[in-house]
Amino acid sequence: MPPGLSLALWIIIAVAGVLLFLAGLGLMIYIFALKTYHQIFDRPYPRPPYDKSPLKIEQKTMIGRGKNWFYTNRMDFSDIQITSFDRIKLAAYYRPPENKKNRALIVLIHGWKDHPSDMGAYAQMILNHTDCHILIPHLRAHGMSKGRFIGYGLYDSQDILFWIRFMEKRLEGPLKIILYGRSMGAVTALLAAASNKTPASVCGVIADSPFDSLEKQIQSVVKKRFHFRGRLLTNLVGNIARKRIGFPIKKAVVSPVAGRIKIPVLLLHGAEDQFVSLTMSEGIYNRLNCPKRMVIFDNAGHLNGFDVSPRQYSDEIKKFLRVCKVG
Repeated sequence: MPPGLSLALWIIIAVAGVLLFLAGLGLMIYIFALKTYHQIFDRPYPRPPYDKSPLKIEQKTMIGRGKNWFYTNRMDFSDIQITSFDRIKLAAYYRPPENKKNRALIVLIHGWKDHPSDMGAYAQMILNHTDCHILIPHLRAHGMSKGRFIGYGLYDSQDILFWIRFMEKRLEGPLKIILYGRSMGAVTALLAAASNKTPASVCGVIADSPFDSLEKQIQSVVKKRFHFRGRLLTNLVGNIARKRIGFPIKKAVVSPVAGRIKIPVLLLHGAEDQFVSLTMSEGIYNRLNCPKRMVIFDNAGHLNGFDVSPRQYSDEIKKFLRVCKVG
């Protein structure tokens, strides 16, 4: 104890020092959580003033070659818009079939921080199997859609239901609709199919590498990236999201509602996926009470089953379209 200081005063100084340290540590954790929140929820790239082809498209992957195909055939796709339930302007690409009497509509739903044109590879594959309507929505806060925050399937699933009603009205009559999403888009498709507002025209879901729970997905990424359990950080991020944008992270889950899905579901996942664990798809599969099939692609990471096994992947899609009597 320094000379001239009473024991009581020394204790007060020591306690104050500990409290200041804890306050500083708490502030650092909060700042880190706030930064993480922005990385997770903020729009990934600014909305461009107009839609245009990239100057260069890397074509080493199926997605790259598909994107090149999309922009090569860009004039076949028109730009359409709707307004979401919370008044956000949403955009989409739409391509009609060659035979105008065809009633099949495939809704291709891109993933987290993807560009909608990334679904070009899937559109090209589908059109090789069947002549149909193709709709590629730009999810909120992506592409030409407005919105400041990513919806993680929870809000996007409601947007997809709005798109379905819009297309039913536009095309004047009953349709046979397949929802086909990848990653976050797969979650969107599954949640839309599980809704009690899903139109009878939706007859199948293809879900490539969905996460089961946003909360668990964030925890998994935090653990892999920073090598510590992410529960505290996830709780802080969840509280920030709830207070700032009213987003309930705990409700962005698929398994608890998967049993409501009554239409056929095809789940696809890479065996070596290091971003979204294969166990996520397995958990969803086990909760489904509808006609279902799960295909695991050996040696495939996140979303590259199509690259690793293109023929098998395409054949699975073709068979599923037949199951749903589309194509």
